[in-house]
Amino acid sequence: MRTLFTQRNLRRLALGMALAMLVAACGGDDEAAEDAAAAEAAETASAAEAEAAAMEAEMSAAMEAEEEPEVSTGPFTYKLAIFSDPTTDNPWAYLDTEGDVWNQYVLSPAIPSLYGSTFPSYTVVPNLAADVEPPLGAPDGDNWVIDVGIRNDVVWSDGTAITAHDVAFTFNTVKDLAMGGNFFQMYPLAREDDPDTEDNEGAQGLISVEALDDHTVRYTWSQQPGLAQWQFGTAQAAIFQKAFWGPHVEAANGADDLYAVSGEGAPSGGSTVFDQREPGAFARTVANPNPNDPGARTVTYSSGGVTFSGDVSWEVGDTSGDVTSDSVGGPYISDAIYSVYETQDAAVLALRDGEVDFMLNPLGLQRGLQATVLEAGDLDVIANSSNGFRYLAFNTRRFPGSETSFRQALACMIDKEFMATNVLQGVAIPLNSMVPPGNAFWANPDVQPWCGGQSQEERVNSAVQILRDAGWTWDVEPAWNADNRDVIPKGAGLRGPDGTPVEPMQLLAPGPGYDPLRATYSLFIADWANDLGIPLTAEPTGFSVIVDRVFGPTDWDMYILGWGLTIFPDHVADFFDSRADSATTGGYNIPGYNNPELDSKADGLKAETDLNEAARIVREMDAILANDVPYVVLFTTPVLEAYRNTLEFPSTEVLDGLQNFLALPGSVNLAQ
Repeated sequence: MRTLFTQRNLRRLALGMALAMLVAACGGDDEAAEDAAAAEAAETASAAEAEAAAMEAEMSAAMEAEEEPEVSTGPFTYKLAIFSDPTTDNPWAYLDTEGDVWNQYVLSPAIPSLYGSTFPSYTVVPNLAADVEPPLGAPDGDNWVIDVGIRNDVVWSDGTAITAHDVAFTFNTVKDLAMGGNFFQMYPLAREDDPDTEDNEGAQGLISVEALDDHTVRYTWSQQPGLAQWQFGTAQAAIFQKAFWGPHVEAANGADDLYAVSGEGAPSGGSTVFDQREPGAFARTVANPNPNDPGARTVTYSSGGVTFSGDVSWEVGDTSGDVTSDSVGGPYISDAIYSVYETQDAAVLALRDGEVDFMLNPLGLQRGLQATVLEAGDLDVIANSSNGFRYLAFNTRRFPGSETSFRQALACMIDKEFMATNVLQGVAIPLNSMVPPGNAFWANPDVQPWCGGQSQEERVNSAVQILRDAGWTWDVEPAWNADNRDVIPKGAGLRGPDGTPVEPMQLLAPGPGYDPLRATYSLFIADWANDLGIPLTAEPTGFSVIVDRVFGPTDWDMYILGWGLTIFPDHVADFFDSRADSATTGGYNIPGYNNPELDSKADGLKAETDLNEAARIVREMDAILANDVPYVVLFTTPVLEAYRNTLEFPSTEVLDGLQNFLALPGSVNLAQ
């Protein structure tokens, strides 16, 4: 889903490690390039990392040092707090139209793939694949073919073999039912540039997936796939069991029919099996009775390498660094209970009372609750840098969000530094780039905020000038009143360049019980908009309600949400490629943004096989988006996570926190 730190004494090396891991995962061996990139990353260490380190020091002082505990083997019930109802128990739907994080937490641990990202380094490693690294393939006529071997000892939770036929079935289902969402990235289907083109001539992307035998799957591409399409895309795509889902697919008249099927008890190829859910109360998964590689030992290294020892053994990347994680595969749990809480205050109370063991939230723990958690002797808090952001989005399909000058003017009014320092009291870290600075190799340090460094008076004047230059008019033009240090009079009767009046608008944002930072931000944005004469009202709205309102439908104006991102930042393509419009294709371009220049660069990024060239394209796309403003990237926060210290994790140092690995239901254990 659109979602590197080592031990505490290695935190300063984390950004350099990110590049090393990516190079290792892609088979790169240019040590000089890695060293240069690591040096660059060290020089550009982010404010988010510094903030996380400061918090970590603060918490370390509050807790006594303990010897590393011995580990019990369970089984035990893993009790987790979540903050919104899962909206589906169907894993296909979760990967498409129901792609929110709460569904991910509950359903994703059951979904297998040929390759995956290892904890905590994010290095690409084999899961079901017999080939240690994703094969690069070779040309085959006008196409490009990649054959991948599948291990002959991997099974579903019902004990039947996972085969190449399951892989081919999954692809063909996605293709035949025209699925979107995460499937766009997992299976980037060959697309006809000309509808009259026949026999895939001129098509771009993945043409077919077929089982050559039980343990060999063939991927046929229109051309050699790039990093985003293959190593970080299809090689890590979800796989579903043909025996269970095949009859439902045959009976379905469309994707919605398949999505209506309950996934309760569906065979799992991961650590847990979905069991049941009670809307408004909880969801439950149980341990996979036939897990793959139980008892296998995985060791990760600060240099990005990984070793694996079990029924099969392999080594990926550079293992010369220090050990950052050393774990033995589970699962050790008997089941996992995901209880729904309306607020973090309620969840913290449940944590203190022993009702839950881990607070599972992409936002992390609110900093104001940190002391309350640490007062309890059996609870700990950890801090990690975030690989995500909160953002303001415009509906660019309709007026006034369709006007670039409108978006630029409102972006100019938003003082991110003031919000982070004065309003949010240092909890939030302002962002400008679509790639968070913690992912330093990819981030564009040259992206600047609109009207950055200006006073509020200067921002008002600049925003008015942006609109005036584009042909906007007012009945009453806004003006800064120096005596009152406010906009007096506020704008009124704002009209677009063609004379169309701006009607009342809504800004959807999570309420204060879910995320007080975004709730507060929405109020200030609405106030700044009204200064300009934009009749905008902030509407506190439930998280899942916002997702339903904006993902696909077009009857909305603006919203504030957040994204957790992947290490390879192809989200700059997936979120803004016009061919991924959520309203027409089910993709992740929720604003409906359309820019042919960006579409062209998105194609280049998807096809690029060179790491440094891919980074150049990402930065160019970031600059285009900063100018056009389909999103205003607002801020990030370090991820604080609270859990009971009777739990033992392989490591607690990882970019985006333990939540980005779903709180590790497959490897968490009890400490004794």
